[in-house]
Amino acid sequence: MESDPASDLFLSSSAVEDRGEHSKEQERDQQRQTYQFCRLGFAIQAFALVLACVTSLLHLMFLFGGRALALLVINTRVWRWIDVPIIWGSLIGAYLFWGRWKDRGWQRRAGLLLVMCLVDTTLWFLEHGADLGLREQIGHEWLREQLGQALGWAEFTLIASLACDFMAHLGVDQAPEAGKATRSLAATGAVIWMILFFERTAWNQGWPLIGQQIHNLEGLLLYMGSSMIWTITLIQVTALTIAATRQATRVLVEMEREDQQLDQFRSAFHDDAFFGSRAETFSKPTRNDSDAL
Repeated sequence: MESDPASDLFLSSSAVEDRGEHSKEQERDQQRQTYQFCRLGFAIQAFALVLACVTSLLHLMFLFGGRALALLVINTRVWRWIDVPIIWGSLIGAYLFWGRWKDRGWQRRAGLLLVMCLVDTTLWFLEHGADLGLREQIGHEWLREQLGQALGWAEFTLIASLACDFMAHLGVDQAPEAGKATRSLAATGAVIWMILFFERTAWNQGWPLIGQQIHNLEGLLLYMGSSMIWTITLIQVTALTIAATRQATRVLVEMEREDQQLDQFRSAFHDDAFFGSRAETFSKPTRNDSDAL
């Protein structure tokens, strides 16, 4: 019994198309997985940053007249450990960003953010070492506090940059401008922090470094301005991470809808093509039928 050339051609072309479609499906699944990891990372970062916003707003309340209410919250036991989800959430979020994209810029910034979050985690262990039963306090409170603030300004810049690049990749045209404004504000805050650090450090006391009280109005205004810029920058970075999470969710939902429509179309197309080819084959006379006639 001879094979049908039309049927063989259809089957071979279908195999080639299936291999191509399988490769495209693998790339799309990998892209979807990257989006999912980034969405999870930004969601965790957003949760940690929202808690950081609460602490920063309470600090502003303490500076601008709400001292009694602020002290009432700060003296609670829960407040002492509120930095746990902030520190560890930031670390987990940064880890989820690392290695998601092959772009060198993304890899470099995500890796640097991860290193900074690891340093923050180390500082957290040093601060809570006695409570955790690890070791006694090692001192250098002023230096550790200032190091944490310096890392915070740099982390603001990196998170804003990653969030805006991710949203720009997902089609948000305003993302680059928003990221530029946030990074500019973070740079301004970092400069003011550096001035305050040199101004408030008692350099004549030697090592270890210790801080000193602000004794003039200019220094007080500078400190209050730095605290306000910190809070505003923190809120902006938090808004960017929330926007990145929402945009990723929207894109993933659209991808899921497109995949369902494509699967339905592909199934209908293969069925029509296969049965149409078989019907045409059966309608043509074979060589044996011609000889019999």
